[in-house]
Amino acid sequence: MSHRRSLLMLIAAAAVAGGAAYAQSPAPASAAGDASVAKPNCTKPGDVPGSLASENQRRAWQRDYSAWGDCMKKFISDQRALAEPYNKASNAAIDDYNSTVKVYNDQIEKLKEAAK
Repeated sequence: MSHRRSLLMLIAAAAVAGGAAYAQSPAPASAAGDASVAKPNCTKPGDVPGSLASENQRRAWQRDYSAWGDCMKKFISDQRALAEPYNKASNAAIDDYNSTVKVYNDQIEKLKEAAK
């Protein structure tokens, strides 16, 4: 086997092994099941008043519904702001991984072509 071909096989094996190691890494704990993850503390308005409800009951429910909606929107906005740096970091890592793999794949293809 030529030196060039053995080098090519070594690079290809390293690429496959690296991908396999990445695929076998344990999944992170689910944030949904984590007790330390914040949950909204917004009071729900209860059931919609029926047709026999007074106008005051309907207005009170509408006011409670609006307050609940505003509270939930604020909670969502606050959580997204907290998550933003982590989203940016993970997206940057994904971009770095993808561009690096492309460079390595291009190098492997060049070596394959040169070995022909």
